[in-house]
Amino acid sequence: MTRVKPLRILLFVAIASPLLAFLPGLQDPDGWDKDVERACTSQRYGLRLAAARKVAAGGAAAVPAIRAFAQKNGVNAVPAALVDAIADQATLEAAVLELLREWADNGDFYWRASAMRGLALRAPKLPPAAAAELGKFFVPHYDSASWLMRVHAQLGGALLGDHNAQQIPEPDPRARYKEAILLLQHEKDLPDKRMLQLSLVIHALADERTFQGDPWGQRFAAEANKALKAWLGDQYPEIPGGDTEGSVRAIVAAAKQKSGQNLNVPEPRKDPATPFAGGIEILSCKNGDLFVQWTAAGEVHFGLEDCAVVRLPAEAWTALTSERAQLSLGANLGVIVCDAMRLSWLEPKLHAKVAPASLPAAAANWLQHLASEIEKTGQPGLAAVLRTGLEQFAAP
Repeated sequence: MTRVKPLRILLFVAIASPLLAFLPGLQDPDGWDKDVERACTSQRYGLRLAAARKVAAGGAAAVPAIRAFAQKNGVNAVPAALVDAIADQATLEAAVLELLREWADNGDFYWRASAMRGLALRAPKLPPAAAAELGKFFVPHYDSASWLMRVHAQLGGALLGDHNAQQIPEPDPRARYKEAILLLQHEKDLPDKRMLQLSLVIHALADERTFQGDPWGQRFAAEANKALKAWLGDQYPEIPGGDTEGSVRAIVAAAKQKSGQNLNVPEPRKDPATPFAGGIEILSCKNGDLFVQWTAAGEVHFGLEDCAVVRLPAEAWTALTSERAQLSLGANLGVIVCDAMRLSWLEPKLHAKVAPASLPAAAANWLQHLASEIEKTGQPGLAAVLRTGLEQFAAP
């Protein structure tokens, strides 16, 4: 019998032990607390991410430790990376499903939309009775204030064959693009291929719109291109660099051939010619997002497209402009984890990011003044939307 030298055995153990620690099947049943702690609090991103994936792969066995951490530290101490890792797993264990459902139904949880995505992707793999029950859970979230919650709930409904998931008018172009892209990515699980929205994915390719310097349209163009490349596979065309319009035409031709649909080459969607002098962006998983920007002449636009427009009287706008010029704000106000406000204007030049409950009183008062002037023009609804968004960010 061949003898193995003790030194070699020790060397193997030294090399293998760190790797074995990340194999869920070999996990000490009582050891998940440390892994959850590492996934949520480690200062090193790589360790956090590796621990998050390990905990997620642990399935139901790790759930009690996750619950214990959230109970001790608050649910929002659970990071996005861990929620996303759990959402990406395929396990259908009841404990995992219940955890995702609780998170998705918690209006104060930052990453509830990711939890909803985890439920949506599992829905078509569940037994019929469980799938039907989960389908009922999706319906009230079809019109959530959070656009990503809407998208993921409607994705779940579509994957269960619920055509009502696509009947609610969607005013946010980001939501329209995202749902269409997700449906394409999960086409194999879609019971009715007629629910695919291929033309929307195609239109996303040509979106070049921005909001106060943020190229949100180009981000969705990149997402759409990536999804189409995966969907087309070998049929994805060889595209020369630098010719965006030519690239879009080639992709549309390939998609048209594969799908048999009469797809049109989209016209590029660009920002309006009127220059904007400033704006306010609010991103909130709880209250929804808000986009407001104005021209130097006091024309205030609400939304990303098909904007509601309010023209403020010259005297009121002059007063607002003078008042705003007196504000003194730093570039970063508070610690941002998820929800955030962004203030941006040219004169005096400012680009500031604001965490909830961190907006100074002077700036909050200016926004209240803006809302009051908007209300005086006969637009109480738009004024109310601005005030609602402001509530979360005004310092107590």
